[in-house]
Amino acid sequence: MGVKLFKKKKYSFEILDGTIGDGKAEITRFVTDEISPTLGGGIVKMEKCKFPWTVRYDEILYITEGEVIIEANGEKMFGKEGDSFFIEKETSIVYEATSRGAFMFSLYPANWNKN
Repeated sequence: MGVKLFKKKKYSFEILDGTIGDGKAEITRFVTDEISPTLGGGIVKMEKCKFPWTVRYDEILYITEGEVIIEANGEKMFGKEGDSFFIEKETSIVYEATSRGAFMFSLYPANWNKN
């Protein structure tokens, strides 16, 4: 394969179940274990909601729009457009957007849910 281009118009977002609040979160996964056995990636869009999760992989987030809040161990960290987060495997967090926020994520391993 070498290089693969993902065109924005081909992204297919689905509702992310388990959010808390009046808004919603949507996710598209474009780098899956069908493409790479080691790396996963996609985009999440959030609006006025929270999403509690324990990451089962190492993850990097890059904020592409608005503000995204990550809460871990009782501490809230506020990331704005252009900022990045690193989240270590087995960390319990809450993703949050009080208005609108979006981020690109990359995770390792891609097949975390098959182990």
